[in-house]
Amino acid sequence: MVNSTSSTTNNNGATGSSIISALGTGSGIDSNKLADQLTETAHIVQTNRLTSKKTLLETQISDYGLLRSSLSKLETAAAALGSSDTFNAKSLSVPDTNLLSITKLDAKAAAGGYQIKVEQTAQSQSLSSGTFSSMTDPIGKGTLVIRLGEWNAGLNDFEVDASKSAGGTITIDDGNNSLIGLRDAINKANFGVAASIVSDGGSYKLLLTSKSGAKNEIEITATEDPGALGLASFDFNETTRNLTQQQEGLDAKVRVNGLLVSRESNQIKDVVDGLEFDLFGASLTETISISINEDKSVAEKTIRDFVTAYNTFKTEVEKLVGFDAELKDYGSLKTDPLAKNLMQGIRNFLSSSIPGLSDGFTALSSLGIRTERDGSLKIVENEENTGFRAAIDTHFDKVRDLFVPKVSASVTNIEVSKYTAQSKPGTYDVVITQQPSKGKLTGAAIGVAFPLDTTGKDYNFKLKLDGIETGLITLPAGKTYTTEGELAAEIQSLINLDTNLKTVKSTLAVSIEAGKLVFTSNSYGSSSKVEFTAISTDMADLGISLGAGVSGTDVGGTVAGRAAFGYGNVLLPALGTDAEGLSMTIQPGATGGTVTFSRGFAGGLTNIVNDYLKSSGVIKEREENISKEIKGVEEDQTDLTRRSDAYRARLMAQFQAMESIVRSLNSTGDFLDGILDRLPFTAKNS
Repeated sequence: MVNSTSSTTNNNGATGSSIISALGTGSGIDSNKLADQLTETAHIVQTNRLTSKKTLLETQISDYGLLRSSLSKLETAAAALGSSDTFNAKSLSVPDTNLLSITKLDAKAAAGGYQIKVEQTAQSQSLSSGTFSSMTDPIGKGTLVIRLGEWNAGLNDFEVDASKSAGGTITIDDGNNSLIGLRDAINKANFGVAASIVSDGGSYKLLLTSKSGAKNEIEITATEDPGALGLASFDFNETTRNLTQQQEGLDAKVRVNGLLVSRESNQIKDVVDGLEFDLFGASLTETISISINEDKSVAEKTIRDFVTAYNTFKTEVEKLVGFDAELKDYGSLKTDPLAKNLMQGIRNFLSSSIPGLSDGFTALSSLGIRTERDGSLKIVENEENTGFRAAIDTHFDKVRDLFVPKVSASVTNIEVSKYTAQSKPGTYDVVITQQPSKGKLTGAAIGVAFPLDTTGKDYNFKLKLDGIETGLITLPAGKTYTTEGELAAEIQSLINLDTNLKTVKSTLAVSIEAGKLVFTSNSYGSSSKVEFTAISTDMADLGISLGAGVSGTDVGGTVAGRAAFGYGNVLLPALGTDAEGLSMTIQPGATGGTVTFSRGFAGGLTNIVNDYLKSSGVIKEREENISKEIKGVEEDQTDLTRRSDAYRARLMAQFQAMESIVRSLNSTGDFLDGILDRLPFTAKNS
């Protein structure tokens, strides 16, 4: 009985001891490794999802860069189509000659043949002073008034060129009282006269050279400071000529198809519109035959280049928004709505009519450019006389109007000078409700007879033009004006040479109307005004008194039935209307008309592309949103790492708790090991 009991007890003790032994002194488990594996298992799915999302977003950013590049190339090709020079290109034929050289052939040059004969080249007038022993010797103090005009052959009559504001006043004081000082002052003033000092056998002379041309000859009048002498040695005017003329000013004289024309310079820029040439010599016997021809090949090549550029663009973009056969995968922008809408928008534009055109050539299909089934463009050369070749050869003007922006007005005294991206193509009615005008002052009747001699008279005044007051202006003493017109030209020249007015580029015109001096600002609008602010007593002889004339008016009117904004003679449609951005120059006498604006194919496509490419465009906005999404993914990755670390920490805490329990069980097992042999009544028999 005892043995049986003892045996059972031993068996029970051995069972408890073997379980604990199986666990070891600890759990026997690599807790760190197990925690890493469990954490990685929970972490990897979300990590892969975030990594894939970030990779896709980064690829989209890169692919939007490729899309930008493709759009830019397409825009460049379209811009070439929008240039009028592309469709007005000319070719030139000119024989070898030593008399002239072609410097520019502009697209606006009219095709035709021109017979050119150079009869005289232009020449500058030059004047030399007396001799000075030193370049630093004093020359006197005061002022020199320099004007440009034309001398007669005897150098005793000078006619100022009232159309020019060249010339001005030089002041000589203690700071520049020398030949060097005078030279530098003239050159710095940039009056159209060049000054240099020439050495003449140990002495020095001042050499003055005007610009070329018969009406660019020089008049100089000195006013010496009280007690200062010497400056009068530079006088060259009708009463005193202390300078020596070395050569006279001459105009260039050129016959074009028999018509004799004169120009101030040997650089001829406006005899044949669009053709510029320099003259090197004259000949009364040699005739130069120049031929200008239209060159349609430039436009044709540009159109073909655009078709190629678009097809390349299409291929490149489809790899981004569709299936890329080379990579055997879909592009990153396959599901991006902006990229897909961009491509579809351009396709729709290519197949649409251009707003503002109505002459039959309103779309690419009009000149034989067809859209294929795959969306590419194809040029159909000949198709029952309506293909591309026929369009270029027989309807070239209409082809140009299809591509190039065009503005026109139904009347000649309304001109559309500008349009903006906000301007929508169309035809708009213009009604003028207030005429533009210039500020004007009309004097009283001139009270003296002509010829008018200013000897013993004091004619001086100050005038305010468009809000800017002149310095004191004085008519030269001792000068005779043969006619009222000569007097008006003199006054106009002196006013327009005023330093204050030249600074702000304000000018006026002085004319004679019914025996009265009339002063008219050259600017339009309510700020245009002429006012005499100071006059000498003798100015009453000329019908001039203190006071202001009549101010100008700003143009007023409506465009497309809406009140427009007028400033000077410029009329601007109301903001927010379809015509916004059109700028119209209105000439006096205009009562109304219609203006038509077409952006042309090139302008329309460029507008679409710019909406995507500009710094505030939709692509930039999309890229910024993608960048924000990437930043959000990176934040999610950081949060995931933080949560994974927390999860692993919890696992390690649980494992540590388990290890503590296991160690406790091991201790209990050690205590229980052999307890049956030690308890009363269960101990083994000795």
